[in-house]
Amino acid sequence: MAHNDCLQDVPDIFENEIGESLLARTEGLGMIREIGPPDLCHIVKIHTPSRSEPDIGSYHHVLGVDTSTSASLAAYINSLQYSLSETQGWFGSSSNWKIASGTYCTYNAFSNVDLRVQVKIPGGVDAYIVTPAGDRREVTEELWKECHVSSLLRAILYADPTTYSVTGLRRMTPITSPREETKFVEAIVEQFWNGWALGSNAETQVASTARNFLVDGLMRYFSGLRRYADCAAEILAPLAYAPLGGQQSSSRMSAEFKGIDPEVAALLAETYMEGDEEVQAVRVMHQALKVKSSCYPLLATQAEFLRRKKCPEAALTVARMAVKYAPSEFQAWAKLTEIYLEGGDYQRAMLTLNSCPMYTFVDHDYPRVPTPRRINFPVKSDVLADYDLGEQGTGPMPPNSRASLDMDGPGLIEEMALNENSTILRLSAPTLRCTFARVYKFLTEIVSTIGWDELLLLRSQVFVMEEEYRNSAIPSAAVDDEDQAEDDDDEHVPLSALRERHTAELSRPGEDEPSTDAALPPAGGDVDTAAEDSNAVGADARVIDEDPLAGPEVEPTEEPAAGPVAEPAAEPETPAAASTPASEEAGKGKRKNKKNKGKKSKDNLKAETTPSTEPQAVTEAANEGEASAASIVAIGEQMDVISLSDTDHGEAKEMESQQQPDVDIVPPQVEQLSAPQTAVFDAAPSEPNPAPKHLPISGGDEESLVTKPEDGSDIIRKRLCERWLDNLIMILFDDLRMYTSWRSRMHNLRITGQPVTYRYTQAEWEALGDLALRLRRPSEAREAYEYALAIRFSARAWQRLLEMHSGTYSSMQQEEQRRHEGVPELMPLTSNDTLMQALDAVVWLSVYHDRWYNNMAYPNPVCEQLIKLINIHGLSKVRNSMVSMNLKPAVFNMVKKYLEVAEKFNVRGSKW
Repeated sequence: MAHNDCLQDVPDIFENEIGESLLARTEGLGMIREIGPPDLCHIVKIHTPSRSEPDIGSYHHVLGVDTSTSASLAAYINSLQYSLSETQGWFGSSSNWKIASGTYCTYNAFSNVDLRVQVKIPGGVDAYIVTPAGDRREVTEELWKECHVSSLLRAILYADPTTYSVTGLRRMTPITSPREETKFVEAIVEQFWNGWALGSNAETQVASTARNFLVDGLMRYFSGLRRYADCAAEILAPLAYAPLGGQQSSSRMSAEFKGIDPEVAALLAETYMEGDEEVQAVRVMHQALKVKSSCYPLLATQAEFLRRKKCPEAALTVARMAVKYAPSEFQAWAKLTEIYLEGGDYQRAMLTLNSCPMYTFVDHDYPRVPTPRRINFPVKSDVLADYDLGEQGTGPMPPNSRASLDMDGPGLIEEMALNENSTILRLSAPTLRCTFARVYKFLTEIVSTIGWDELLLLRSQVFVMEEEYRNSAIPSAAVDDEDQAEDDDDEHVPLSALRERHTAELSRPGEDEPSTDAALPPAGGDVDTAAEDSNAVGADARVIDEDPLAGPEVEPTEEPAAGPVAEPAAEPETPAAASTPASEEAGKGKRKNKKNKGKKSKDNLKAETTPSTEPQAVTEAANEGEASAASIVAIGEQMDVISLSDTDHGEAKEMESQQQPDVDIVPPQVEQLSAPQTAVFDAAPSEPNPAPKHLPISGGDEESLVTKPEDGSDIIRKRLCERWLDNLIMILFDDLRMYTSWRSRMHNLRITGQPVTYRYTQAEWEALGDLALRLRRPSEAREAYEYALAIRFSARAWQRLLEMHSGTYSSMQQEEQRRHEGVPELMPLTSNDTLMQALDAVVWLSVYHDRWYNNMAYPNPVCEQLIKLINIHGLSKVRNSMVSMNLKPAVFNMVKKYLEVAEKFNVRGSKW
């Protein structure tokens, strides 16, 4: 049924009760976590011929409207008056519905309030703010400036429809001219030092001056246009060298300024590097490092510069320093992993991934609205007559497509039924977000380089496997009820507290007992106990600075014995009854790990049955302890220990060199210790701690993986694999299994000459294309996307093909050709065929975006790829190629707005 109460070229969502969307937005203000939802435009329509018709309330969401003044918002609401549907009459057309009033809502992410402008037609304009508590207050000039910046950031960061999609969302170009860009730059500079209040993305632990949403929006805007020089000269350089960023602060803070802000200098150096001004980047990094050498963004930038200059050793050293100064930041660990992978050190790369701090993903802010009465999505133009974007039809056939021309495929209803039971669409990898997606990408790089079998072998060398863990976890039958109760209590003690208790007990002289199973993992959650014993045998414990990640300190529960003066018990039924000197020395170390407890209990029983050999047993135990300690020290000296501290390695060697000469010496009282994870322990992952947003789920330091004793054999110091990393490996296995099944089926179909296109549904072809792209096989991904387009139009498939034609995956394609055989040759990016295929994708995506009310010229994923083509071919060639396609004027105007952006803002290639 056609309604004439709808807007012609704007989505319309109708309310059940007038104003319920405004009420829902007010109630949801307290739940906003980041930069807020899109702007809300609410209008009230009245029926002019007959007021018997009830008033209607409707709304839609907007991005890109100028929110710097109330006049611009009132003008936008007034422009909707001309979008109402008209009724055709004898002497012309007229509209029976008029807009009586409207309310525009925009969120201020700095002050966490909602600014609203209420317009009455005809009438006045009223501007006010609404707090999360629902209070109404007056608007100040500072709030208008903050709202303007907040609205621009949302328009830039939410520009990609594939990552942020809302029902009834209208996108408009936020910056249309260089004059508006100057206004944008001035607003960004004014609010730059308050950007930390906006929060940060999901890969940053703590928002800072240079790591926040304001900086993300700024870099996104200039990087898409490839205008790094303008960003550095107009914004970052003045901010980096201004005293405290130009803030009006106290004299004490001004005295602390030393010439350059290190965090902003890191951004400036990155911009210079991307703009091929490496000399300036080195100069900026040199000046900033003299001010603050422990700034981890600056160290990460320096490591990236050294990596690009093929200096892996220097880059590795700097990346370790970045991890040392920011152990809870994922970006530092990711940079270290990237350097390890580039150097081919996959064992250390896996170990670093296992120690990465993982953050809980926090999604973007979406509007909270009630269930609408109805929704209207009007068609803006008649362009769709030539471009089938609907549910029916076969869609376009890409050039040089290998898809079958058999169009006897299933209908849409049948496809939906097949998709419900599809295993391809149930893969878990597409749902990964944030740090987990980054780690999964590292795993796919490892698999593409060394293969799945080598990854499994690498995993078994680095981590404790299930069979090894089960074999090492078998308890002895000679454990009494008291020890078992103590073990049960220890299971509920934090891991860091158990380490401190364990270190305190090992530090007492005379308690060391030789163990032939030192290299085996324990049965508890601490898989590095064997390595800890090898580092701590005979060592003199010392008080070290408390680890910030360590748990509460725990006093030792047992006092050390004075010497071998106790008499043996008469009945040796239980280990607790043994009291010989040898059994006492063995009993004192029972908390070293749960695995050795059963073994020591058997030794106690054996010692009690031969009481006449007590002095000899003590002497033999001491001699064996000294021999074992010497052997372990000899092994440790040959290890290449990765230490995140400059003094940890020296402390570890000093502790290993100290031996207790006599087991009969009465040990002194030991103070509470906080053992360093890098010097004594193998830096086992810490327990998860309850914390606010972006708290690491796991973390830890690094240690060496393999030790080589004098006899030439390898002893692998294994770790317990984090559960999330093990899950990612299983997700990778599912992807590889599905990929192998797909390629086998494709091979069989082609050999037998059967049609290929409708063997999978369109959604499955898209999923297979994403699967091949995740596994770094872009040639097969392109094939899958072409098959998807052979069935029906797909915006996702066209976008991926456009990225391939513009050179986004050129490095991945070259890597695929180098590592795999039978990969088809790539067409050069400078060829005319590649340009025409890319422009074909641009045309289809432009029509699609116009259909769904995306009028944003830039930032836009289509415009960003078109600018890359202009950088390669030049604006004149791209424009002439577009004219040669003989497009309709309406379609050409859709694409022309992207070319105008390149010309207005003077991007590289716009002059030729």
